[in-house]
Amino acid sequence: MTLAPLLAVALAAADVSSIPSEPQFASLQGGETLGVGGSEAVFSAGFSTLSASYAQGLSNVADYGLQLEYDWLTTELFAGGLYRQLTWRFGGIFVSWRARAGLYADFGSTWAVDSNNSDVGVQFTPGLALSRRFSRGILSVAGDVPFDVTFSRGAGFAVGARGSVAFETPLWSDLLVGARAGGGGLWSTGGAPFTNDSPRGFLDFSLLLTYRLL
Repeated sequence: MTLAPLLAVALAAADVSSIPSEPQFASLQGGETLGVGGSEAVFSAGFSTLSASYAQGLSNVADYGLQLEYDWLTTELFAGGLYRQLTWRFGGIFVSWRARAGLYADFGSTWAVDSNNSDVGVQFTPGLALSRRFSRGILSVAGDVPFDVTFSRGAGFAVGARGSVAFETPLWSDLLVGARAGGGGLWSTGGAPFTNDSPRGFLDFSLLLTYRLL
C-alpha cells in the first residue's frame, strides 16, 4: 500500500484556512535538526522503497533515531539507527552530516534482478544533507555513501553513491507532505548480492509524510 490514498484523503479533509503559511518544524530529509525535545515520525512509499523512521532531538544541533527500510524491487532490508548533526548554517540554509548503521539483509528475489542472492550483513552509510526553508515548503538535497559487508558465500563488500532532492509543504501545523526523487549506483564484489551486475544503477521516487510528535 502506498501513501497516495492517505495523502488524497488528508488533502480532501483539510480545511484550507487551517493550513499554515510556512513550515513549523524541520524535515528529516534535510540538514536542519529538530532541536531539544523535538521528535517526528516519517513515512515514505514509492519506487522502489517503503520506509518508516523515528527521530528526536538529542541537542540543539544533533538528532538520533531509528529507521526501517525495505526495497520491494530487490527485497533488501535495512533496520538500524540514524544520527544527524548540524555542521553549518547561513540564514535559512542548514547543512548537516548524517549517518545510519544497522542490519542489512537481502531475501534473494530474482524477479527484477537475476544476479540477486540472499544474504545478511551490516551497513554503514555516512552522508551530507542540506535544506532551505521557503515560504511554502522545505527544499532538501542529500548525498549518501552506503557501505555493506555481507557474510554469505565467503563474505562480500558493496559500496554505493546516491543523491536525492525532496520538497515538502505543510498540510497542518504538525504535518508535512511531499515527494523525493533521486538515484545512484552500487559496486559489489566477492559474495555480495549483485556482483555479476556490478556496477548497478537505481532510481528513487517516493511520497513523503512527516508528522511532528513533540
